[in-house]
Amino acid sequence: MAKASKYNHFQPWQNGYYIAYNARTGAVAMMTSENYAMYQTILEKIQPDSNGNLTDDEQQLLQQLQYGQFIIPDHFDEFQAIKFNHNLDRYDRTRLGLVIAPTLACNMTCEYCYEGNKKGRMSSEIIESIIEFVEKRGPVLQQADIGWYGGEPLLAMDIIDDITQSMLDLSKEHNFTYTSSMISNGYLLTKENVDRLVDLKVSVVQVTLDGPARMHNQKRPLKNGRESFATILDNLVYTASKMIVTVRVNIDKSYTDRDIIELLDELSRAGLQNKVSLYFGQLEPATDVCLNISESCFETADFSEMEVKYHKLLIEHGFRVEKLPSPVSTFCMAQNMNAHLIDPDGNLYRCFNQVGDVSKSYGNIRMKIDYQHQNFTNLFAFDPFEDEHCAGCDLLPVCMGGCPSRRIEQNLPHDDVCFSWRHNLQPMLEIIARSRQQQATAKEQS
Repeated sequence: MAKASKYNHFQPWQNGYYIAYNARTGAVAMMTSENYAMYQTILEKIQPDSNGNLTDDEQQLLQQLQYGQFIIPDHFDEFQAIKFNHNLDRYDRTRLGLVIAPTLACNMTCEYCYEGNKKGRMSSEIIESIIEFVEKRGPVLQQADIGWYGGEPLLAMDIIDDITQSMLDLSKEHNFTYTSSMISNGYLLTKENVDRLVDLKVSVVQVTLDGPARMHNQKRPLKNGRESFATILDNLVYTASKMIVTVRVNIDKSYTDRDIIELLDELSRAGLQNKVSLYFGQLEPATDVCLNISESCFETADFSEMEVKYHKLLIEHGFRVEKLPSPVSTFCMAQNMNAHLIDPDGNLYRCFNQVGDVSKSYGNIRMKIDYQHQNFTNLFAFDPFEDEHCAGCDLLPVCMGGCPSRRIEQNLPHDDVCFSWRHNLQPMLEIIARSRQQQATAKEQS
């Protein structure tokens, strides 16, 4: 026998179609109203007490629904399967994730930066300790992923080069896959640096543009007071030809539709419309350093409304929507035993919001890791399967309990811990469907 998945979402769309989405598998499909009605009939016929036989058409649709796991075997326990995969990833020692901040120095003075004005570069001793840390784990590794962070990591390009060369040597010696990404403000993404990053296997870079030029230059000025937008935009043109570029726009209450449209026009004029992936980030006062911006920040529910509105603008202006409610096994590195954030002094953290605050560290890369340290277990210990709201949620596979830092350190209410998908799944699925339709039409015309 069979049954419907707990994580199914069906919603009417346009011209009599339905959007079918399953949060556990990430499957998205279009259904005619006839097929949706047939789906309802199938559900009745597969009930244990039903004697109905499926027609040939119903049998064919059933097979398609089973392929996307909208319908699953009656004995299959989805909740336990999700929990199993979560714990498998949570304690996996064959995959290593390191976020490395070679410097906390930055060439910008962003008004909302939670790190404050920090300096310092990673010493040769710490670099060597990182290499030794990976080398000890090399024999059991299948994959290592390094994320470069700061400050502005490109201010320490030589350190990135040194560490990467050793990582590449270790990956060959121990036969594990090496991948790398970077979060940068983009100002130093020169042609020379980009070419070097490509050689160093950095394949993805995230850059923040806080609105159009007139807003960005005010929110993210260089330390010398000069503007940064034009240089960043020029850099992105070349960068996007060499690697995947994600543009993050941090949203607060100061933004209007006009601001977003102006930014999209600037990106289009630069030829970046189909070359970068753009998404909107929720600006929040993550630490005491950035409490000055708290009054301008959205609550999650309000941000979710803005997210829908601005993604509609992306579609209207010919940009593709890459944001998808994709299933994950863990929310972030805080839930992974074998993931660590390392600051220039070698201190270890569970969250980006903690970097540089030594009181939140659970040790140093030079020493044996204490997995029972309070600063490690504080975020790591949360189990979404033990939380009644999370366990009963039909979006659990997408959210996995939400941000541990928001839940535990910021002590936010449950609605603010949840992903924005909890508030805007239906309109966002419609936007995603429109985007895919738009891309398919463009492909046919090319």
